[in-house]
Amino acid sequence: MHNKHSKLEPVFRFLAKIIIRLLYDVKYSGFDKIPKTGPVLLIANHVSYMDGPILQSCCKRPIRFIIDESIYSLPMINYFMRKNRAIPVVPSKESVQAMLDAISDGLENGDAICIFPEGQLTYTGNLGRFKPGIEWIIERDPVPIYPIAIKGLWNSMFSRKYLKSVFRWFPKGIRGRVTLLCGDVIHPGSATVNHMQRVVLGLKNSLDKS
Repeated sequence: MHNKHSKLEPVFRFLAKIIIRLLYDVKYSGFDKIPKTGPVLLIANHVSYMDGPILQSCCKRPIRFIIDESIYSLPMINYFMRKNRAIPVVPSKESVQAMLDAISDGLENGDAICIFPEGQLTYTGNLGRFKPGIEWIIERDPVPIYPIAIKGLWNSMFSRKYLKSVFRWFPKGIRGRVTLLCGDVIHPGSATVNHMQRVVLGLKNSLDKS
């Protein structure tokens, strides 16, 4: 059964965009390549817990995110996750199957769904290995894929850079420049995990040089 839009979803997206713009100096390009309607997958590197809200603030259409169950279930956060139709997952056969079914259902109904193929936040600031599960999703639902690179959040308190620091939650990177670049569409027929990783790495490298 399709997870229907909440009437509050546009309100949450609008408020999130305002908050993001207060916290960060966000610059983005290439997002006009993403179709305004129809099923698409977005893939991006995963730097911080702010990646999702920042991605959403750059995109003109609602994005549904694949979220770790431990984050999805946090008190208060869970309310917003449900209203924004996030899809939770844990590393178990039943949970992964439920996630795949939810993704299929969403794509069949024309949703834009974002996946972080590294499967976790980076521990180094560099791009980690993409998990093979992204190929399962595309084989099951061959829709257009749009690669995105994110730069500027490694110094954020919401990244893993300061994971063991006693000063982790002190403000860092507030109003810092965050840059996002959306690349050209990847057609599902060429969407191997290695190819997708190379594309996102190329986008990331181009941001690093800019």
